[in-house]
Amino acid sequence: MFTWLNKQGVKSDKGFIVQSVARFVIEYREANKCISIEVESDYAPGMKPIEKISMNILSKWDDGTPITEETQKEILKNFTEAMEFQGIGVIVE
Repeated sequence: MFTWLNKQGVKSDKGFIVQSVARFVIEYREANKCISIEVESDYAPGMKPIEKISMNILSKWDDGTPITEETQKEILKNFTEAMEFQGIGVIVE
């Protein structure tokens, strides 16, 4: 379940936060760790807003600590769910 933090961010009852911090950057935060995800805004057919991201951007936390492949998949799942809650789709390129 998600709760709105403000107009650009949500918090999950699983303990992570997804927050837009700049026009092309959305932060994913959990357990005192942060990853800044560069996004490209676009629209899917039917004019649904989407964010395009590269899976490569999920390879390390902002402090440089590597992220395991398993954790990358969990982050992507969490990020996608949070964005969908906000009415925004996610496409991984």
